[in-house]
Amino acid sequence: MTTLIQHLPFLRHSSAVLTPLPAGTPVFTEGSGCGKIGFVQSGVIRVFKLSETGREITLYRLEAGESCILSMSCALSNPIHQASAVVEEDAEVLILTTSDFQHLIEKSHEARNYVFGQFASRLTDVMIVVEEVVFKRMDERLASLLAEFASTQATITKTHEELAVELGTAREVVSRTLKEFERQDLVRLGRGTITVPDKKALLHSVRR
Repeated sequence: MTTLIQHLPFLRHSSAVLTPLPAGTPVFTEGSGCGKIGFVQSGVIRVFKLSETGREITLYRLEAGESCILSMSCALSNPIHQASAVVEEDAEVLILTTSDFQHLIEKSHEARNYVFGQFASRLTDVMIVVEEVVFKRMDERLASLLAEFASTQATITKTHEELAVELGTAREVVSRTLKEFERQDLVRLGRGTITVPDKKALLHSVRR
């Protein structure tokens, strides 16, 4: 708690309560009202959009020191959330009421700067998602995602369904594209794992 408040000193003047949220906990759902605002101290929260057919696409993730612009927008202007969020990795979140948050924004220059910074950062994230969906082929998007996941280790422990959720597409599309990558010796598929021997080769293959 001390670390986050040192990072966001304006929270010292709030009644924020540190709350543990286990992985899998829904944080908010699309269409729900906003009664609270959270600031992540640890863990990861995934924010996503759900279609009428049940298909998901990840908009962005919240990590330590971050808060959700959709919740802030809900508290300041919109009556309901425009997307959903779930805890992806066990998290600790400083939670305060929307009225307390509104008071902070009115009184604290630091709080306003923080909110503007979060909006600018997340707008960029969402614009990247829109650009990829509209302008990039699925094989390019999947290759980029695999390369990102493989940046720390060559073997990725993600299911085809999880990759489909990230990309906002059907599992069958992901499976078919992965099979083609495997045919070209760009990846090796195992049970619940995907190995990327050469990220540069994978990315180069879809940019030709």
